[in-house]
Amino acid sequence: MDTKIRLIQLGMKQVDLIGLLKERGVSASQCELNLAINGRGNQEKHKKIRAAINEILTEREAAVNIGE
Repeated sequence: MDTKIRLIQLGMKQVDLIGLLKERGVSASQCELNLAINGRGNQEKHKKIRAAINEILTEREAAVNIGE
C-alpha cells in the first residue's frame, strides 16, 4: 500500500516520521524524507529511510489493526 495512504489511515504526517526515524538512528531531512516517500530518491540513504518507514508504519498498523 502507498506510504501516503498508510500515513493518512494512521492519522500521521510526514513530519511525525522524522522524529520516529531519529529514534531509530535514521536521520532524515524533510527533503530526504519526501524523496524517499515519493520513490524519487535512489541513493542508499533513501532506501534505508523507506525501509525504516515501512517498519514504523507496519508496527503502528499492527497496533491499531489496520490493513487486515
